[in-house]
Amino acid sequence: MKTSIIAPLLVSVAALSPVVGQESVEQKARTLLEKNRAALVVVTVQGQLEAQTTGDPLPPRDQQRRTLGVTIADDGLIVVSNSAIDASVGLEGQQAQLDEKVLRITSAKTVFSDVEISYGDTTLISGKVVRQEPDADIAFILPDSAEAKAVNKTFDKIDLSQFAATAQEADQVVGLSRASAVYGYMATIALGRIGAVFKGDRTFFVNTAGTAQGMPVFTIDGKPIGITVVRIVEGKPTGILGTLSAGSIQVMANLARESGN
Repeated sequence: MKTSIIAPLLVSVAALSPVVGQESVEQKARTLLEKNRAALVVVTVQGQLEAQTTGDPLPPRDQQRRTLGVTIADDGLIVVSNSAIDASVGLEGQQAQLDEKVLRITSAKTVFSDVEISYGDTTLISGKVVRQEPDADIAFILPDSAEAKAVNKTFDKIDLSQFAATAQEADQVVGLSRASAVYGYMATIALGRIGAVFKGDRTFFVNTAGTAQGMPVFTIDGKPIGITVVRIVEGKPTGILGTLSAGSIQVMANLARESGN
């Protein structure tokens, strides 16, 4: 009788024992940051906004924008949120005033004149915008290969081809970013969960870790789910963020590389 009572008790105690050496969520997030921080870049873009209207064209306006970019290839190819660098997004159909006239904008574009990439290690390299995908809110920037060679720059990357194909609602995720200039663009971590998976022409992950444009978001085991962008509906930015799937970005990256060569 004693044996039958003691055996279940021993099993219960063993079941309550903690797993020795198990890595915490916080430590996994810190490991992700250390592994990928060098792939997080700050991109500064200058250009002129040009707009045609139902009357005379609007005077060109100088633009300078700065945003987070993510290196995704050995040649240094960078992906950014397109609306973060292009002021023309969503202007078509909007009204504008020219002198005393109110006109409708029929088309708009940004002519990029200068792109500077900061790698967080004092390295600055020029680049060029090689492809824009406005409907997906994605743009690709290629660093100048001659400048990179001159400073012996090798590119750390986030390999989007190793994406989390089975990520789903309630999964824990980690977003990586860089803070503003006030904090010296230091690398940052955001922890969250996937709230929904939107599957249309492209797949978007609605999650609480992708809190800003251009952020790469990972599952807790380190596989990327995608890059956070603004949802574009009928050519207009909604102001609502979503993490565009890494698989979709990979397809567009291949087209961008062809454009850049």
